[in-house]
Amino acid sequence: MSIDRRRTAIVFEIVKELVAGGKTEFRPGDVNSILRERNQPMGTWEVRGEFSRLEDINAIAIDAATGNWHLVDEAAKIQAC
Repeated sequence: MSIDRRRTAIVFEIVKELVAGGKTEFRPGDVNSILRERNQPMGTWEVRGEFSRLEDINAIAIDAATGNWHLVDEAAKIQAC
């Protein structure tokens, strides 16, 4: 697996964990906090870039009014990025 794919997969797994934990909306900072706790820090701009990749494959979407992101219903069907 390429480094880019691995990074995308890590971010997507954390997004799914956040949602499974009851968080319906999230921001890159939420993912960054978990990455720091796991000693796998990424820059906010890197996580935001991964959000764009996940948006491109219809895994997550942004609410333009709030700037918050949410998991797309179809994302449950996505196994790996």
